[in-house]
Amino acid sequence: MPPLFGLGRTASIDHGKGRSSVSMRIAVFDAFAGVAGDMWVGACLDAGVPFAALQGAVRSLALPGVALRADKVLRGGLAGTHFVVEVGGEAADAGGFSFAPLAATRGPVAPGAAASGHAHRGLADIERIVQRADVPPAVVADCLAVYRAIGEVEAKAHGCSLESVHFHEVGAIDTIVDVVCACFATHLLAVEQVHCHGLVLGAGTVHAEHGVLPVPAPATAALLTGIPARYGSVRSERTTPTGAALLRTFVDHFDQPLTMVSERIGYGAGTRDFEGTPNLLRLTLGTVLATTSALELVELQCTLDTATGEQVGWLLDELLARGAVDAFATPVTMKKGRTGVLLTVLVDAARANPLQTFLLEESTTLGVRRHVVQRAVLERWQETRTTVFGAVAFKVARLPSGAVVARPEDDELRRLCREQGLGRAELLRRLLG
Repeated sequence: MPPLFGLGRTASIDHGKGRSSVSMRIAVFDAFAGVAGDMWVGACLDAGVPFAALQGAVRSLALPGVALRADKVLRGGLAGTHFVVEVGGEAADAGGFSFAPLAATRGPVAPGAAASGHAHRGLADIERIVQRADVPPAVVADCLAVYRAIGEVEAKAHGCSLESVHFHEVGAIDTIVDVVCACFATHLLAVEQVHCHGLVLGAGTVHAEHGVLPVPAPATAALLTGIPARYGSVRSERTTPTGAALLRTFVDHFDQPLTMVSERIGYGAGTRDFEGTPNLLRLTLGTVLATTSALELVELQCTLDTATGEQVGWLLDELLARGAVDAFATPVTMKKGRTGVLLTVLVDAARANPLQTFLLEESTTLGVRRHVVQRAVLERWQETRTTVFGAVAFKVARLPSGAVVARPEDDELRRLCREQGLGRAELLRRLLG
């Protein structure tokens, strides 16, 4: 199934005003009541993801007795969609994951077999189920990433290997379904970035397989390391390990200021209805418009003394392809007499961080300098002119005096050199004469 919304970034340039705009489709989760798997899916459904698409994905998992519901409910007087997984005709309680090292289970337990009233599945068993899903490969990869993220923090908490962590049957089937539906629904949104604002964790304690645990649960706390969040006044678990793993997997930016034009809004409802705060996860889909002045750019610089000429050339090509306004290399003499190059990149503020990361990952530099630069820019545009060689694209600019100057585009000159069998200087003489 194709994505629900159109994917793509568009750019427009208004040279007369000296401003450039980059628009990007994004999703913003407002997690004022926390995040859980069912809330994530419910918000996507409420924002327009087709329920039938998720039903088809779940059918392909071949899990007996599993069915889906999407109920319209009220939480704190506000309407939202509650996503429900039914197992054997009854609503399952996907309150979160419960884990144990295999050695901690009561006796030997085969994958999916009963022990102590519960069955257990290892990560490999869950991966086999997820890989049956009739969804794009990227969705399967996201599902596996969610489970691996949780498995890794649990393995660390229990001091065991990832392979020996087993997922208890309590919530297992419905959580598998939650994860598959959440990943597929996010794919169908077809957004370029995911943001999250105001993440709340809750407070108090939660009952788990290993007894009473503090909120956030150890797995949730570990998954949210480095992510801004706050404890809520409600003494309850507001963000589950499933929700934390989805955030860790999909969210690009947390609590980042932005200006956007909203297009659709959806609310995903949690199971319980708390007093004071509606138990809802809000999802806003829209376009963020990062407008930057052509007179003000970010300059990135780094020096390279171990890069080959081919690598420098590739870096320049990639920087331009990734949105740099300009990129060039200058020969320099570095310490100890080593020859090298100074790589300089001019980029608008909206793209500065991705290009900085690209330089740190793909070049041989150990650091990137950056600062804001001012520049004077002529009004310029491209136009096609009729010449003795036919239609030719020219780059045209207006000088401060008002005079207009023009020069054929370099690609056009290269084309005409091949087609006419003339040198570059002769072509310019005839085109500009």
